[in-house]
Amino acid sequence: MKIAYQPFAKKCTHPADLRRFILWANSMKFDWATKYSIRDSESYDLFVFPSNSNLTEIRKYKKSSPKKVMQIVDGYLGEDPNIFIDFGRNVIRSFKGNGNYSAGTFTRSLRNACEIASAVIVASPEQAQDVKELNSNIHIILDDHSELDEARNLRNPSAIALNPRRYIFWEGFGYTIKHFKFVSKSLDEYIVQNNMNFLILTHPEFARWGGYLGRIEAKKLIQRWFPLSKDLIEIIPWSIENVVRAASISEFAIIPVDTDDKFANLKPENKLLSMWHLGLPTIFSNTRAYQRIAEQTGVSSLCIEKGKWSDTFANIEILDLENSLNQPLKFITENHTKEILAKKWQAVFDSILEANG
Repeated sequence: MKIAYQPFAKKCTHPADLRRFILWANSMKFDWATKYSIRDSESYDLFVFPSNSNLTEIRKYKKSSPKKVMQIVDGYLGEDPNIFIDFGRNVIRSFKGNGNYSAGTFTRSLRNACEIASAVIVASPEQAQDVKELNSNIHIILDDHSELDEARNLRNPSAIALNPRRYIFWEGFGYTIKHFKFVSKSLDEYIVQNNMNFLILTHPEFARWGGYLGRIEAKKLIQRWFPLSKDLIEIIPWSIENVVRAASISEFAIIPVDTDDKFANLKPENKLLSMWHLGLPTIFSNTRAYQRIAEQTGVSSLCIEKGKWSDTFANIEILDLENSLNQPLKFITENHTKEILAKKWQAVFDSILEANG
């Protein structure tokens, strides 16, 4: 079997490259090739590509040359955006070379690609529901976060409790910082009143519009939304090393998500699982995926409705955060290891081989 792989980012630098297909390929010591266009992949058996590919071009190639495996890591198909947003997404992608103006809307090109794929990989059961009418061979695979486990080994709750400096932790892409806006007033007051320090691991400068166009500085947003505590907030450039170091000294993590944002509400549980890999007790919003995982792991008290973040900060001492990690850590050991995820990738390729005899 020869596999051509189109990455989410050139040189395979995106976390979705390193934590997904490349995880399987490295675990199997499989020889694969990076191809940026399906035109370069006709001599291969499989072409694995993400949803930010030129989907219109991929659809033009007949189903048997080569077999196609599509990755969708976000809930685009369940979002039902208005026509202007949907059309605009396709225009932006076409301008960047990742689309075709003739598709009209991004949703249309995405649905068409799902229909001609031999398999579709999504990141949550919620996303799978939105694909099932388009493709019968759907696989749910999350990201691998095993590189973060070092922080869990370094983190010493007893030493953290004795440290006069107290830290809260958050990490993520810059364009997701917008989700602090709805919780900023109560968090701003909490940081100052409790003399906390807030560590934000992200890219100090990032593109607007879902990471495609324009530039903005994370610092400017933080200063605008946190006027009282801005001097207690540190923006640290994102790297695995910095994430591990910051997590190892932090008391807890937070993941606020504006659940009125339908796209964000369809995000998978990757970020929450990554916090648990880091060994961090975590307070998080009640997105669909987070609610499901909170119920499975018995931490529903940490799954916060949009209007209740202020009450949560006011009563945070009664949440018994350290002991809240017991069931989540058991969950990731039983469901979310590198070996388990690699087997799920293997099942994708086996399903295609079996379908072809």
